[in-house]
Amino acid sequence: MGLCFSTAGRARRPAPSLYFAREDDIINRVSVGFFRREAAAPRTGAAPFRGLSLRRTGGLAVPQISIVVPVYNVERYLDQCVKSILAQSFADFELLLVNDASTDGSLEVARKYGFDRRVKIFDKPHGGLGDTRNYGARRATGKYLLFVDSDDWVEEDMLRDLFSFAQAYRADLVVFNYVRENAAGPGSRVCRLPLRYPEFGRQAGERIIAELVGPDAEDGPWKDAEMLGSAWRRMYLRSWFVENGIAFGDERKIMLEDLPASLYAHCVARRLLVVGGAYYHYRWNPDSLSTRYRPHRMEMLTACFSLVERILRSQGRAEQYEQRHLAWFLRSAAHSSLVNCFSPKNPAGFRGRWREVRGILKSPLLRRAARSDYLSRGSRADRVVLHVLRLRFTAPVYLFYRIYSRMLRKRTSRG
Repeated sequence: MGLCFSTAGRARRPAPSLYFAREDDIINRVSVGFFRREAAAPRTGAAPFRGLSLRRTGGLAVPQISIVVPVYNVERYLDQCVKSILAQSFADFELLLVNDASTDGSLEVARKYGFDRRVKIFDKPHGGLGDTRNYGARRATGKYLLFVDSDDWVEEDMLRDLFSFAQAYRADLVVFNYVRENAAGPGSRVCRLPLRYPEFGRQAGERIIAELVGPDAEDGPWKDAEMLGSAWRRMYLRSWFVENGIAFGDERKIMLEDLPASLYAHCVARRLLVVGGAYYHYRWNPDSLSTRYRPHRMEMLTACFSLVERILRSQGRAEQYEQRHLAWFLRSAAHSSLVNCFSPKNPAGFRGRWREVRGILKSPLLRRAARSDYLSRGSRADRVVLHVLRLRFTAPVYLFYRIYSRMLRKRTSRG
């Protein structure tokens, strides 16, 4: 595994939406009649993080904030991203543009900004998003560290406000809110955590850890907390980030490569602050949720589950969060992988998709998770998903997800 963690030097954290957009009512509609027709159904290790090392600055002034922007084939969006950072009302920062062997004109766009002394441009062999973030973090020199994805943009007062909050509370980790921008058309939505701001201390930290591990069984104010595991949703004290060996995984081997790193960060944070500002604009593409196909999705999400489980064990939290984590596997791994099988971009025909569905149902981890009754206390959509995933036979599961995926695409296309 490319992502793990070390415990040395430690004094002792599209997680994406639980279902795709508008899924609850679709699941409920597909289940009506489906279960009328159905008969009753029969009931690892990783290597440690490579710690980052602090760099000497050779007497040069150290910026207060380092912003790492991984760049890969974003020629269309990079200008907007960089301009929003250079227009900050807070000027004491460095911007690291790290090109990950883009095949379009992204590197040329980045080089246009080389005139600004705050901008550093790097060109590296392709290694994926996690590797590119790690590369930038190793070369950052600021007191605080931020990550911004190259197709997104930020508010002009983001750095000023986050720096002021971090200094006032002497925070290791600052979490903030964001605006979800619809890339497929007009419309945006402010996404906030259901807290009183600013929230400082252990109570908020424990609540975020719980949400990163898995969902609440019952509906509540945290049910719609989205993108909580994203690297870009927090600012880190860089010395603390380095000392704890925080790093991101290889997205070619693990999906949601920033989730385990974010969980680990929250587990070891001594001074956590959550602020109310929605400073980050996240470009969200609803079409990709129902149409994008990702080969080996189940295996890559299983790898993410296993790594999170290992982190929880190392922190003495595995038993406390076991049921929530198994619920995450059912919703975010098994359910989404079955939807993935029926993507129109899946080149497989009937036989190939049948094998994919059958392979998912044979997962020992799925069988373990399906034995949990945690989701039986949840919404009707949760109970339907739990019922379907408990089925041992490929045919009814194949039929359910074939119908469900078609309905999801139609609903998404209508907006």
